[in-house]
Amino acid sequence: MLELIKAHQLNLMLFLCGACGILIFLLMHTRFLSKNRKRILILMELVALLLLWFDRLAYLYAGVPGRTAFYMVRISNFAVFFLTSGIVFGFNLFLSDCLIQDVKPDSVPFILKLVQVLSVIGMVMAVFSAYTNLYYYFDETNKYHRGSGFLIAYIVPVICPILQYTVVRKYRKIFSRLIYVSLILYIFVPIACGILQVFTYGISIVNISMVLVSIGLYIFTYLDINDTVEHAHEIEIQNMQDLQQKVLKEFDRTIMGLVSEIEEKDGLDKGNAILSAEYARKIAEICEKDEEYCQKVYYATLFRSIGFSNVMDKVIDLKEDEAKDMQRIAEVSCDYVHMTTAGEDRNPIPDYLAREVLVREAGEKYDLAFANLMVKIIDAQDTGGFSDVSTVESEISCNKYRDHISNGIEITAAEKKICFECKNGSVSQEISGAPSIVLFDSIDRRVHNDEKIIREYDYLEYGEIWFDGHYVATAARKIKALGNVQKETADTVGSYKEKSSYEIRAVRFEDHIRIKMTGPEYSNEMIIALPDKTKSSYIGLTGEKCEISDIKIETEDEEIKADIIPRIVTETSYIDSLESDIKNVQIDRFRSAASEGIELTGKIRILFHSMSLPSANMIWHCPSVVIYYSKDGNVFGPEYREYDLIKLNGEEDGDKEYVTNRFKMKRKEEFPGWELWKEINKAGLDYEVSVYKKGNRITVKTINLGIELENTTTVMDDPDKVYVALTGDQVALTDIRLK
Repeated sequence: MLELIKAHQLNLMLFLCGACGILIFLLMHTRFLSKNRKRILILMELVALLLLWFDRLAYLYAGVPGRTAFYMVRISNFAVFFLTSGIVFGFNLFLSDCLIQDVKPDSVPFILKLVQVLSVIGMVMAVFSAYTNLYYYFDETNKYHRGSGFLIAYIVPVICPILQYTVVRKYRKIFSRLIYVSLILYIFVPIACGILQVFTYGISIVNISMVLVSIGLYIFTYLDINDTVEHAHEIEIQNMQDLQQKVLKEFDRTIMGLVSEIEEKDGLDKGNAILSAEYARKIAEICEKDEEYCQKVYYATLFRSIGFSNVMDKVIDLKEDEAKDMQRIAEVSCDYVHMTTAGEDRNPIPDYLAREVLVREAGEKYDLAFANLMVKIIDAQDTGGFSDVSTVESEISCNKYRDHISNGIEITAAEKKICFECKNGSVSQEISGAPSIVLFDSIDRRVHNDEKIIREYDYLEYGEIWFDGHYVATAARKIKALGNVQKETADTVGSYKEKSSYEIRAVRFEDHIRIKMTGPEYSNEMIIALPDKTKSSYIGLTGEKCEISDIKIETEDEEIKADIIPRIVTETSYIDSLESDIKNVQIDRFRSAASEGIELTGKIRILFHSMSLPSANMIWHCPSVVIYYSKDGNVFGPEYREYDLIKLNGEEDGDKEYVTNRFKMKRKEEFPGWELWKEINKAGLDYEVSVYKKGNRITVKTINLGIELENTTTVMDDPDKVYVALTGDQVALTDIRLK
């Protein structure tokens, strides 16, 4: 390595001199350093430049005869020894300036003062040596030779940096990481090279190292400036953002007060404007719009809701495309909130009815994309439009039979255990009473008696059961008691005024429910056969002249298997017909079943007969096409990834994680209208779907009853195989053929 440097050191010196010159120019135009710090760094780089320049001249003229060489070799060597101490002097000024600016001591530390004196002495000794040959001398050919006091020249460049290091170490916390590293390099690299220089000859590794660390000091200082400026900029940005947030909060507080005042003054539905604006913002966020856009659409919808359309126009800057999109978003969110909230002139409708309106009008009254996004938000909420549907009261009081019925407790394949205390008899009457249960299904999980509400919430009552084994079957196909009702021993029966413990265990598999009811006097177990598998099932606690309290509900971790509940009626099937290429499939509830998977390798046509089940009453109770991957080729199989779900009523639910989907829906002139569309689907309809795979793109096309659908799915995770299958919601799919 040393031989390589020795061979090319003159060129290296010239290059480093040029680098120092460039740094001097840059420092002169640097704005983020203090004037004093800038002057010191310019001095240090200038000394480094001159040091290497004269050192290079000393090598060039060494051993060269003539008067010019005589003077140049002596001037150059004097300058080298003089400027070596000058570099220590400049670095000392740099350290002193750092301490003065950052620590602000009463005076410069004594050690730095001592170094300052020693570096000046070193420069004086360089002058003295030039006349006494202490450090070096020249022969008659102008060749350089070390003098008897040569090692004295290394006292300043070796000892002084060690003294400077003690100061750097003491005040290390004031230096940034970058500056601290550069100071350590500046101190110890020349020391190491100085020690090495004692044992080498004909190579100026000390001077080269001093220039290199001087350049490094500038570079690290520059990087530190960048970090400091960037940090200051971040602080400034954060302060501006904080200020902006404060302004927005104040603006928001003012606007909310204005909205509330206008709602009260003009008799508007209280809270609807804010709720509409929040849904509008959510739609914009799903569309991956930036924060400014989301903020604009929020306030634009807010003003639209209270009738300030002119203010809305100003909020969205009257940019044509942006304005139209914001108006479409606002229309969807405002109409949804209006439909699902109560007002002075209307009752709210449940989410599933509002959903149907949005699906019906998508592409007509409402923008197709934004209506579909609002539908997805509704599906994600999954509350039926009521915030407390999953809440069951902790206690209820019943005087007349069924004058109070708890919210529904859902019966699922995971067994429910319902425990409660019951005090029989009323406060005013000495008449014994008893609790009972109502089995039902309803969108809002409540029991209803009003005919209009029964229709709106799709209410269906299966029957009523008492703890003593009595029951009334209404919509249930059959209720069967398992064995005789067991009467408990007399000592377990308490007074009608004392509290007694009751327990209900309920579990469901497909269209059968098993319920075991245990009270202080009786216990019984029953099987209930539901009309079909399509409906949900809930237990409502009620009774007559009793007070029910301490209601607790527990759910088992595991779901039951098929053979746990004995079947008491035959299974209702709508697929008992001839099968074609693929087995028939009955889908009783949303995606409760699916056809066999069909591997996509090119173009395929899927033809099948679809019939909506008798319980189907919504637009989306129809077939769907699912594009997916799984290890075994089955829907929801191992390593399942779903790429797209296309409902043939015109809805699309693609997964953005693995794919991009481009969906188009159009209602042609032959579209019969939704009511007739539902009737035809109930009667039965032949469908045809074309699926084409090319590379990682899958295109699905279909035209059925005037609804034209086209969706292009681009798969990004490059699976080995892609499959298509048929599924849906409350439909029977038969005669499935592939062409």
